[in-house]
Amino acid sequence: MNFPHHYKSPLTKCEIRIDGKVYDVTYWRDKHPGGAELLDKFHGSDATDAFYALHSEEAIAKLKNIKSYSLTERPIPREELAERFNQFRMQLKADGWMERNWIVDAVQVLLPCVALAVLGTLMCQYSQLLATVMIGIAMQQAGWISHDYCHGRGLASKIIGLLLGTLINGMSPAWWSHKHNTHHCFPNRQDTDTDIHNEPILHLWFPPKEKDHTSRRFQHYYCYVAYSLLYVSWRMQSIQFVLGSRNVIERALLVLNYLWIAALPWKVAVGSMLLGGLLVGVIVTSSHQAEPILKEGDKYNYCVDTFTTTRGMHSDSWLMNYLWGGMQYQLEHHMFPIMPKYRYPKVRPLLKKFAEENDLPFKVSGLAEILRMNFEVMKRYSQ
Repeated sequence: MNFPHHYKSPLTKCEIRIDGKVYDVTYWRDKHPGGAELLDKFHGSDATDAFYALHSEEAIAKLKNIKSYSLTERPIPREELAERFNQFRMQLKADGWMERNWIVDAVQVLLPCVALAVLGTLMCQYSQLLATVMIGIAMQQAGWISHDYCHGRGLASKIIGLLLGTLINGMSPAWWSHKHNTHHCFPNRQDTDTDIHNEPILHLWFPPKEKDHTSRRFQHYYCYVAYSLLYVSWRMQSIQFVLGSRNVIERALLVLNYLWIAALPWKVAVGSMLLGGLLVGVIVTSSHQAEPILKEGDKYNYCVDTFTTTRGMHSDSWLMNYLWGGMQYQLEHHMFPIMPKYRYPKVRPLLKKFAEENDLPFKVSGLAEILRMNFEVMKRYSQ
């Protein structure tokens, strides 16, 4: 989704709770990197968990420059479960779970992705099929890695996320941040999370009669074709976004990406985008779309909503785990988005224990089960 630059807030004032204070972010909303609309969604609510999950230490430090009130002046409640989760997250942070091991990053994360892109480009003159597979997987992995680093802390993470996202994938990290951070704050919430809105191509609920399409009855058959077009759609939205922004750096990097794409044989260029989109599309939909869809009037709780609407995947296959790019730990990622993805396997048992202690659902399934569930939900809403 592309949040339009002409978004005008319907609110005359925007106040949110973070920790023990209520902050007036009315005049900050237009400068908010995640978009003004996201702040408006939290007006009059507790945003503590979402704020700490998604913001850097620098952003957290800026709170002191924003006008605030005591809770006695602006009483916005906070639930006990939210406070228990915040203590759990703070303990993990104190124990070093959020810190990166740059040697592991370089060897296990960055090198394989860049090598696939380079070797795939060189392979074009020998085997276009093999080149397509290598570049397609490189594009998929660049998406996961850019996603991971854009969530990360520090200038180095932001630069790496920017370079991989633009140079290999041709996508705007700034556009992605607007779209994806909203998904993190409001997963599967029908009125807010655009990740579950793919109408009129795919439907996760029965549409109103006036917006229905004959093609819906076949969506469980053609959904994988639609998934393969995901990267094409995201590229188009990124172009639209950067053309409407003043981000000269992203524009220049996207130009370099398209110069690379233009230098590839057209079958490799098109095939790799479709393959990368398919691999990502299957995974990003598998984690949420078969889970409960929350309505506008449903009570909001960052912790409860995320556990309720998110499913992880388990596999003993090295290749399958590599292709999933850390997103097999979807719940772990949603609860701790700044945590490096190679720490997720060890944090999963801790998160499961937290879920059991707080009567929260903890959903992990094998690949076959997840694919079956997603096929069934596509079929259910095709009737």
